[in-house]
Amino acid sequence: MAIVITTAVATALDDAATAAVDDALVTSLGANSVLQIRTGAAPGPGNAATGALLASVTIASWTAATPAAGQITGSNPAAVTAAATGTAGYFRIQTSGGTAIMEGSVGEGSGDLSLNDTDIISGGSVDLGAPVITIPVTAPTS
Repeated sequence: MAIVITTAVATALDDAATAAVDDALVTSLGANSVLQIRTGAAPGPGNAATGALLASVTIASWTAATPAAGQITGSNPAAVTAAATGTAGYFRIQTSGGTAIMEGSVGEGSGDLSLNDTDIISGGSVDLGAPVITIPVTAPTS
C-alpha cells in the first residue's frame, strides 16, 4: 500500500511548518531587538561580532504574516545616525539582551540585507524602513 501526499496536503504541511518557523523567530527576536550593520564578513552567530560597528538600529517589535508568505515584518524604526565610516559587509540581529539570533551579508541590490548604498559615512543618516525577513518557502512538487 502506498500513501500519496497530495498537493493540498503538502501545501498545508508547508504552511504549518512555515508558520511555526515564523512564530519561533518572532519569539526569539522579542521586543527591542537590535540590527547592527558592520564592516567585514559575518563571523557566525555563535561568535563575537567583528568589524567596525557602522550603525545600530532598534526594532521595537516583529509580526508574522500569513504562513504562505513566509515573512515576518519589523516595526519601522526611526533613522539613526551612523557611528562610523566604512563599507557595510554584514548585519547581525540580536535580542535586546545582546544574544545574536541571525546575521548575513549586506549588498547594494544583493546580499541578505540589501541597502541603497553600502558606503556609510559617520554622522550620516541610516534609514532601513520596515525590515522584512523572508523564510524560504518551497512550493509542493506533486
